[in-house]
Amino acid sequence: MFGFLDFDDRVTAAAVAATGSVIGALIQLRVAWRKEVAARARGVPVTKKSRRGPVAAVLLLLIAAGVGGFAFSQSLVQRAERETAALRGELRTQLEQINATAARLELATLSDRQAARADEGRHGLDDVSVTATVGPCHARAVAGTDAAPACSEQEAQRVTLCASVPSSVPSMDIALYARPEGSPQSWPESRVAPGQDLGRARFADKPFERAESDRTKQVCTGFSAWDGEHAYSARLVVKYGSAPTGVPAQATPEVTSAAVAPISAAAH
Repeated sequence: MFGFLDFDDRVTAAAVAATGSVIGALIQLRVAWRKEVAARARGVPVTKKSRRGPVAAVLLLLIAAGVGGFAFSQSLVQRAERETAALRGELRTQLEQINATAARLELATLSDRQAARADEGRHGLDDVSVTATVGPCHARAVAGTDAAPACSEQEAQRVTLCASVPSSVPSMDIALYARPEGSPQSWPESRVAPGQDLGRARFADKPFERAESDRTKQVCTGFSAWDGEHAYSARLVVKYGSAPTGVPAQATPEVTSAAVAPISAAAH
């Protein structure tokens, strides 16, 4: 019969049976005790059969007590196991929730980093640089003299430097650099302002722009040098904000030379 019941039902049945056995043993002891008292009162001698009755009742009581104790201990063990299983299930659920929260936070952090990188890319700066070299100026010698006359500013060697940038850039920063050829100065140390007098060389007062294609334009400036002994290197650097989405920034590689042309003709 117990084979068709689960463990809790078996423990309950054992406890009930033990309780019934204890009660039955107590009843038998009481009945035997009353019989023995009545027999002694009448002077009837006590037989072996009557003496075995209390002994059997005591044995039955001990067996029932053992079965009841075992059933009670098993019920305590089963209750502890159920509580442990419930606690493990709760801990497992909390651990799964923590893992899910950590995964969401990691995904959100990754998304924020990607958005920050994309934002940096949108708001970053690109730069284009153009470099040209102007040789020494040689003025026409005056007839009848051997000495080469010095060049005047009107006779200066002139060059136009142009950098290609996207047509619709949000902002630009133009930097100009000039130094004598072979100078130990670095380019950052050679920055000058538009129109600044460099002794026997200078940039034009203002840069100008001109269309190049549907997507790009040129930012240009003129440079002139009338030094009869030294050549000059001039550099134009244009830094600009990245173009809006859909308009790719086409940076032009650095050019080491530029065509010599009058500034006035280049401006037109």
